[in-house]
Amino acid sequence: MARRGALLLVATVLGVCAAGSARGYNGGPITDQIESLFWLITFFAVLVGIVVFGILFWFLYRYRQSVSPNPATEVHGNRRLEVVWTVVPTIILIIITAVSWPVLLYTDTPPPADTTVTVIGERFSWTFRYADNSTSPDLWVQQNIVVALRVTSIDVIHSFAVPDLGIKIDAIPGRMNPFWLQAHATGNYLVQCAEFCGVSHPYMRSTVHVFPPGSQPKIYGPPPPPASVTEIQLLEPSATNWTINPANLTAKLGDRVTLRVWNNATNPHDFRIDAPVNASVSTMPPFGFAWLNFTVNTASPGPVPYGPSNATARTKGMAGNLTIQAGTVITILLGEDPPGSSNFVIRPNVGTNPLTIAKGEKVVFEIVNVGQFDHNFQMGPPYDFIIHTSPIKHGDPPIFLGPFTLDQDATSQYWCIIHKGAGMIAPYVVGAGSAQVGVPLFDMVALTIGVSVPVMFA
Repeated sequence: MARRGALLLVATVLGVCAAGSARGYNGGPITDQIESLFWLITFFAVLVGIVVFGILFWFLYRYRQSVSPNPATEVHGNRRLEVVWTVVPTIILIIITAVSWPVLLYTDTPPPADTTVTVIGERFSWTFRYADNSTSPDLWVQQNIVVALRVTSIDVIHSFAVPDLGIKIDAIPGRMNPFWLQAHATGNYLVQCAEFCGVSHPYMRSTVHVFPPGSQPKIYGPPPPPASVTEIQLLEPSATNWTINPANLTAKLGDRVTLRVWNNATNPHDFRIDAPVNASVSTMPPFGFAWLNFTVNTASPGPVPYGPSNATARTKGMAGNLTIQAGTVITILLGEDPPGSSNFVIRPNVGTNPLTIAKGEKVVFEIVNVGQFDHNFQMGPPYDFIIHTSPIKHGDPPIFLGPFTLDQDATSQYWCIIHKGAGMIAPYVVGAGSAQVGVPLFDMVALTIGVSVPVMFA
């Protein structure tokens, strides 16, 4: 009998372990923690069940009617037995609490976030707002980054659930519920509303798309649309009247541009877009073409000329202009005073701190390292999505961020992330500014005592 019981125990334990291994999603750290806790408690519950049912079946067998035909004497008030069935369940609950508490702390304590996404529920769809204020109906994040989630609703109570990532958090109107997300594996993860919200509740679904590092220009957001092809023609209608078609192009800062340049002329020509774009193709034979791909990552105060690098060809009319649409360019200088010292300085190129920006103005930040050390840049809330985390080395070209439309009054700070602790921080004001929110600790304690004491003696 004992041997059979041991075999049953081993078979049950192996079955539980095999089920746990087969079920694991490996979606992210939250899932790993929750599943580990689940299988630990399941294993413990199976052991308790084996003991309880083992004792039950042993009693059924030991005191069966054929062996014990006489009814047993009823027993009342067995203190030892009552202590056992009170203390043992209490110990079991303490053990379950002890192993669950670290998991609760882990899931409720997010690690430092790489970006923040606001999750907005409404009947019967989800909207995801990213750090740059762009939105999408599905959530797109890079593999292994930590995403801080702020979950809310604009109509009724919903519940944002991503089972394969171990996420389930209520979306409540007028309230931001914080949580976090990290996905170890690329792929698509189902999003489902887990709170009944109306007749179309089962169809309130979305998808978390996790893409590998380096596959998109940002760590969040849907993939950029494929670049459209613009045809450029170099023409020689006559010996002295050469043209280029089109003679004017427009691109936004950050656009990916694809040109197919046709040399529909009788002479060989190359093609170049001048500084600050500095993109070119080599010489093309008559009636040949070449592809030119580039990203507009540099602002320009005026039109950028393009055409053959030969000045004579441009003089004859084979010249055009590229207009880069940006916004007001605000140049931020990062450095030291004097250069190379530990007196770090961050300031606008024009004017002094605080940096002042008009509300509703479309701006582009030009970040320039004029010092000897590596620096980077971030704006403080509510514009903390304006950030460049990679170090900018001495002599690197300027970094352009934007364009952004700053449509909220704010008073905050901007800084170098690397040397913020060394005082490389300065104030900024957008529009009319905003009052500083918060109550000093001493004032808060005094206010609490002042209100609570009279209430106690009332």
